Amino acid sequence: MLGGMDRLTAPGWLGLYLVVAVCLLLFVPLGLGALGRGRWLVRWWPVVAVPAVVALLMPRGVGAGVLCVPYLMACLAVPVVLRRERLAAFAGACLPVAAVGLVAERAGVALLGFPAGVLGLTAAHFHVAGFGALLLLALLDARPAARLLAPVGVAVVGFGFLVDGDAGEAVELVGAGMLTSGLWLALATRSGRAARGLLAVSVVTMALALLYAAGQLFPVPHLGLTWMVLTHGVLNAAAVLTALAVVWARREQHWSERRWAHRVGAGRERFEAASAALLSWEMHRRAGARVAPDTPAARAGQQMRSELGVGRLRVGEPCEIIDVVREPARTEMHYRALPGHTFEGDERFAIVLDGEDQVQFEVTVRSRPALLIARLAGPLVPVAQRLFIARCAAALRRPSTRLPEREISR
Repeated sequence: MLGGMDRLTAPGWLGLYLVVAVCLLLFVPLGLGALGRGRWLVRWWPVVAVPAVVALLMPRGVGAGVLCVPYLMACLAVPVVLRRERLAAFAGACLPVAAVGLVAERAGVALLGFPAGVLGLTAAHFHVAGFGALLLLALLDARPAARLLAPVGVAVVGFGFLVDGDAGEAVELVGAGMLTSGLWLALATRSGRAARGLLAVSVVTMALALLYAAGQLFPVPHLGLTWMVLTHGVLNAAAVLTALAVVWARREQHWSERRWAHRVGAGRERFEAASAALLSWEMHRRAGARVAPDTPAARAGQQMRSELGVGRLRVGEPCEIIDVVREPARTEMHYRALPGHTFEGDERFAIVLDGEDQVQFEVTVRSRPALLIARLAGPLVPVAQRLFIARCAAALRRPSTRLPEREISR
């Protein structure tokens, strides 16, 4: 076992490091986020995960190992955060095991005499099958039999890593069988297209694992270790990551309110031009939104549709104008999202001519994600909103075609 596990070729190591890097960056934030636990830990996770990913790009040595130590310390906190739920806590307890293997492998230390191959595969196994898959079972509220078989299988496979010779291979085969049975049982009893898709992927990947484990003891055709990493390892990590991301995206969404203000010029002429650009949808067009040319100027009760995106990758944004205000020193448009919009909520755009003759562009957005694409975007949402509002402000600073006064509500 000890020598055999170090047979990875260069493509195998590349695949292994890719799997581990994805686990380091995403598994814990998605898992804890889906459970609604440890928000402070999720917020700071990139601080410990990014250095560990950098360590994967470095040659083995003390420096690479040291970069992984903060990740190990953070992993120790995860089972504490998840201690209230037994299966989730067991999943969290797999992370320190994975992190210890990662630190030793990157430091080039043959921990307990195990070579780099064993340590690297330990890091991958306890991230994907240990933390990711078991946490997914906890999130899906799997049946008791699955909740027992899967974690015992993970532990038995890990124990098999430690046992040399045919005995270790036999232990791994038993553990793989138990883990496979637990996962298949959990997925087979779920309904829906997503569960069927995961079950199909699991049938393929876990069948490969069973054949590999059996092939170490019997003359059974099976893939070599490198191909196991590139197939079983990569597909399993991708399936668990996708499932965690979907569960995370479907969690309860909270309302947020954000405000922005930009100076877009000075003087009455700039105020009138900016007001015309806002109410005629010219601002939206110049900021990158697609608005039909025959869309009338904004008025209360009007329904309109814009599109955001690039090329054919666009999403429709239907909305209804709630109110339009046109005053000597203030122009305001307030609209709400309609079903089919990426977000629920409303947006308020205002052009203000202040007492110092400065023209301000003020925006208030109250929203929460509605479509899956917005839910998956997560922390990127406020960044995208900020960028779009900045483009709107830039559009208002440029000369615009002013509408005739009769077309603008006063």
